[in-house]
Amino acid sequence: MKIIGVIPARYKSSRFPGKPLADICGRPMIWWVYQQAKKVRELSRVIVATDDARIEDACKQYGMEVVMTSDRHATGTDRVAEVAGRIEGDLFVNIQGDEPVIPPEMIRELIGVFDDESVSFGTLKEEITDEAEIRALSTVKVVTDVNGDALYFSRHVIPSNSKDGPRARVFRHVGLYAYKREFLSWFAAAPQTELELGEGIEPLRAMENGFKVRVRETHYRSVGVDLPEHIQTVEKILQGENK
Repeated sequence: MKIIGVIPARYKSSRFPGKPLADICGRPMIWWVYQQAKKVRELSRVIVATDDARIEDACKQYGMEVVMTSDRHATGTDRVAEVAGRIEGDLFVNIQGDEPVIPPEMIRELIGVFDDESVSFGTLKEEITDEAEIRALSTVKVVTDVNGDALYFSRHVIPSNSKDGPRARVFRHVGLYAYKREFLSWFAAAPQTELELGEGIEPLRAMENGFKVRVRETHYRSVGVDLPEHIQTVEKILQGENK
């Protein structure tokens, strides 16, 4: 199986414009993400997919493979689907461009989901216990069935644990995806759905159309950069690793 890692990267961001090019320890953030992905031996290629010439120029400057894509994509998955339509591969891994310290082991865990040949779309989850994170609308939660397939994704608390008695565990959705090529072809052609738009969560497009989404629990954790103030946290981690 030929596996391609794709890092979607947009310059426009309402909360942090130009985020992929934000300076982290003297290099743009997208460079750090790329280096982490390159540590995954299972990936035949790692490609940055962008719609902005500034990001393209930075990638070329630092020797990163990059492709220009449309500026009309609704989601990162749609951008990866364009890459899959142009580049040979069997499995495509969507690696978030704002995860500069993502553990390579997380990517390997996700690839392992496809040991089950019936899986066409996979992602990860992580148990959370902090009440503030559980209730935060910025944290996407997921519930799964006994086979590990998603039942629903929401920004609200699921399960609600509103009854007295034993509490069900709550899992945060980890925004790392992988898909078979033929699934991406379908996804790119399918219109966005009511639940996808209502929740702002792209796997719901697949689920509303009857596709299963396999979710594996991970015990690794990454640190995302959503706002400029998060860079300091990431730099401390990188400086600690390089001591």
